[in-house]
Amino acid sequence: MLPKASRLTARDIESLLQGRSVFGTLLSIRFRPADKTKFAVTASKKAAPRAVDRTALRRKGYKALRGMAQKLRSKAFVMVMPKKECLSVDVEALAAEISALLTKAGLL
Repeated sequence: MLPKASRLTARDIESLLQGRSVFGTLLSIRFRPADKTKFAVTASKKAAPRAVDRTALRRKGYKALRGMAQKLRSKAFVMVMPKKECLSVDVEALAAEISALLTKAGLL
């Protein structure tokens, strides 16, 4: 889990509606420039119908995001939205996908 200061609040997530999106095979990323780098991982009921699986997806996502804030070229709010394919993937593959999408977005 990321420190509370590094996680997006509900107000920050609302501000992401004006942001841009990047889509991958395992997950999607929504981002916008900001004063400070913050992350959020959200798992929908469509991706994981059971609460246990949604929690597992969020934990995997936060574990994959650990240490990425220092690598970003510009500060941004970033929301990671895993797809159902993430349930069967390990954390390293998820981290590689996040890195690829952040590079595609021009943040990494």
